[in-house]
Amino acid sequence: MTHAIAPIPALEQRLLADRIRQCVPLRHPAFGKLLQLLSIEATDTVATAAVTVGARSRMLINPAFVAQRCRTDAHLSMLVMHELYHVLLGHTRMYQRPTLAANWAFDCVINAQLCRLHRGVEFTSFFSSCAAPEGLWSLIGPPAGWPAAARYAPGALGDVHRRLYDDAGATTADLFALLDTMAVALDADGADRLLGNHGNHGDHGDHGNHDNEGQDTDPLHADPDLMAEVRRIVARWPMVERRGGADDGGATTHERSDLRRHGAARRAVRQLLQAAAFGTDGGPWVRRPVDTEVFTPLPQAGDRRAHLQRLMGAEPLWWQGLLHHDGRQAAGQVVVYLDVSGSMAAWLPVLLEALTESAALVQWPLFGFSTQVHPVTRAELAAGRFRSTGGTHIGCVARHLVESRVPRAVVITDGDVQAIPTALAERLRRARPRVRVGLLDGCNGGFCDHLRWPVTRMPALDR
Repeated sequence: MTHAIAPIPALEQRLLADRIRQCVPLRHPAFGKLLQLLSIEATDTVATAAVTVGARSRMLINPAFVAQRCRTDAHLSMLVMHELYHVLLGHTRMYQRPTLAANWAFDCVINAQLCRLHRGVEFTSFFSSCAAPEGLWSLIGPPAGWPAAARYAPGALGDVHRRLYDDAGATTADLFALLDTMAVALDADGADRLLGNHGNHGDHGDHGNHDNEGQDTDPLHADPDLMAEVRRIVARWPMVERRGGADDGGATTHERSDLRRHGAARRAVRQLLQAAAFGTDGGPWVRRPVDTEVFTPLPQAGDRRAHLQRLMGAEPLWWQGLLHHDGRQAAGQVVVYLDVSGSMAAWLPVLLEALTESAALVQWPLFGFSTQVHPVTRAELAAGRFRSTGGTHIGCVARHLVESRVPRAVVITDGDVQAIPTALAERLRRARPRVRVGLLDGCNGGFCDHLRWPVTRMPALDR
């Protein structure tokens, strides 16, 4: 159901929209273009602010919250940037129904990035006022005394807080792991500390697709102008954390992700690999060396019975030996291409673990792809190590399939992979590899349609 807009006077609407467009820091001119593609609407239907993405992409702002908490342009800019970061980092389509834990993790990461980009107290005080003095809710703002003399809590909580605010960086996976190790659960009473439309943790995304509710497609596809601008920003934006989305990426870097067990993902990945490796026709055949026992008139060094006959003066009629030749056997393994771009960061811990568990069905090395394809050995996979440019382009997978003459393959991705160039797509059709796609929950698999690649949906994350 689309949110009804509260009757805010037209003059107040216009003044607030003008102020929002003017408050974005000059160091981020690209966000000005992004804001131009959003209709800015003052409403009391959200507690603070939210971005809805779809056929009508809007930034919703509660004027009462702005009057109370954003009296300076610096504070208003941090609120606006916070909402835009959710779109740029893919949070609007990563989870169809984000939990309180996911919303908390998103805000912790985004608020830390903004504080590290705008270190002045006139900016960081906006998030300091949201954070609790201690406990899990303290991580949504900078630590006391930061950046000159930061005071962190002891133990695991302080360690994650430190990495959020230094060059080491912390990911949503680190924050989920912290929740698993903390003796105290995330208190739902603190949810009002979150920014954005987090009011209903069981139904809608906090910054998500209110205009396309109930659809499985990526809401950005309904707004191609906004999608194109998001891609341009992410491709060129010097982010504090890794890139994400369908962009051209940067230099190849060595990455590492912790592995996290997820029962539903394990089962789904195993079933996907089994279907691709064996299918309904017994699976692909491969040529492997085979030794077959034969009788031949030619002497064979391993036939001791015939040699004994010779020593006794009798010439053997037949010699028993082995014939070395190529035979056809069911492979039972399949080539795997795993999307390791920045937008996959939340899923990689469970996917890496699931693939490690099903290693017997993988034809090694596995291949990680972003805008380039890089082999990943079995040991590297188990350690969560891979290489990535941060961007995504399915064209590198198509080229590898053609040039390596791969007969069958599995591609696991979130679907935000750009289009295959026409000439390469034609070569791929002529090569006719049999490819199955494991598509992450809630993501768009439209790129598979013209390739006629069957799609299997991966289960939703439980965070």
